[in-house]
Amino acid sequence: MNLKAWHFWMKSASILLLCFIYYVIGYELERSQFWLLFSLYSAAFGLSIYLYRSGIRLKFLIGLSFLFKLIFLVSIPELSQDFYRFIWDGMLNSLGLNPYLHLPSEIVKSDAVNAESLSPMLYENMGSLSANNYSTYPPIAQLIYSLTYDLAGANLLLNVMYLRLFHLLAELGLVYFSLKILKKINLPQKQILFFIMNPLVILELSFSLHFEGVMLLFLALSLYYLYACKIYISALGFAAAVASKLLPLMFLPLLFPYLNKRLKLLNRPQLLTYLKFTGVSLLSLILAYSFLWDSDLLFKNSRTLALYFTSFEFNASFYYLLRWIGFQWSGYNMIGLFGKILPVITLALILFLSLRHKKINFKTLVYSMLFIATAYYLLSTTVHPWYITLPLFLSMFTPFKYMLLWSWLVFLSYSAYKIEGVEENHWLIGLQYAAVVALMLYEGLKNRSLFSRIRFLA
Repeated sequence: MNLKAWHFWMKSASILLLCFIYYVIGYELERSQFWLLFSLYSAAFGLSIYLYRSGIRLKFLIGLSFLFKLIFLVSIPELSQDFYRFIWDGMLNSLGLNPYLHLPSEIVKSDAVNAESLSPMLYENMGSLSANNYSTYPPIAQLIYSLTYDLAGANLLLNVMYLRLFHLLAELGLVYFSLKILKKINLPQKQILFFIMNPLVILELSFSLHFEGVMLLFLALSLYYLYACKIYISALGFAAAVASKLLPLMFLPLLFPYLNKRLKLLNRPQLLTYLKFTGVSLLSLILAYSFLWDSDLLFKNSRTLALYFTSFEFNASFYYLLRWIGFQWSGYNMIGLFGKILPVITLALILFLSLRHKKINFKTLVYSMLFIATAYYLLSTTVHPWYITLPLFLSMFTPFKYMLLWSWLVFLSYSAYKIEGVEENHWLIGLQYAAVVALMLYEGLKNRSLFSRIRFLA
């Protein structure tokens, strides 16, 4: 067998093996089977890297990534139970009930909800944490959940299938705008594969149906039109991203130095342009929320969001170190204190990077966004695997590769899920973050001239 034929069969075997791995994870595996899950995930990672380096045409590999996602079309997500809450919110919207105002645990016995044959299954499987907290999913997410339930009715599999189709459409749009951005900033378009072929993205967004994919579509759209100096379209895209997931709000201050076209800080044209962007974005958000607005919405929504920072904890890094120190000092879990301090540190870092520069270019903007998103999750009390798809997306517009390592090692967090209950392995968590932070620092020192764009190591 000659070398060309050997490579052909190796590529073909890799593709077939990836299809098999995704099938097993999607249809045969349970979340509690951690070591088998992580072994298959690692194999998928290695095979994806091989295909990336194999010389196969970009268009073929992009198409292949969507083929892998279609494997899950008729599977019920196993790695996360969040999708039950997505469908529950869609059901409430279809019944004319505001999901921001009603706890599932309180409304499950109502006549309207009881009349829906799917409601007992949704309530039972969403988990007690979700059942006892108000929904915080923003308006565009609620719109898609509602459309899905209107189309599928009380059929669980159809709801899942329609949600997947929405996700696939969003990822098509994400690929379109991301390729345009990569071309504009003179980076290899092949870097799209770091995201679109990544097993983390395939499993957490397409399989488990987390909504980051839709948010990233609108963020990519916003960044593309921002680069093209089309402020109003970019602002609408940014608003849509926030109306899908609230996280992009933390990037709003970073746009202030980017929109400055002069050497002087705080000049009139800069302020006017920034006010146009923020004004259009905020008005669009207000309009989006107006369809679900109620006088109690802000209180109930903020109460649930506050719990995220001060009560929930999972797969954290620096917070777990602080928690240990707090235990030694006080004898109890000080999450109530640290959960308030860490977001303030993140906010201070955002403001520092935003005000440190008089003006920045597009690449510096993206580097700063990546750094902020990374810092946000390193300082968070809760880091589920799908959370880091945001910095993973941003990293493909930079030369930094530490997010690829994190997107592999973050799956170690699934070791926490047992047949009964959740018990984290802190050795594996420590391994994950030690490796990621070490590579971050190495890349920062190696690319000091690039990293100095955000004036942090310079």
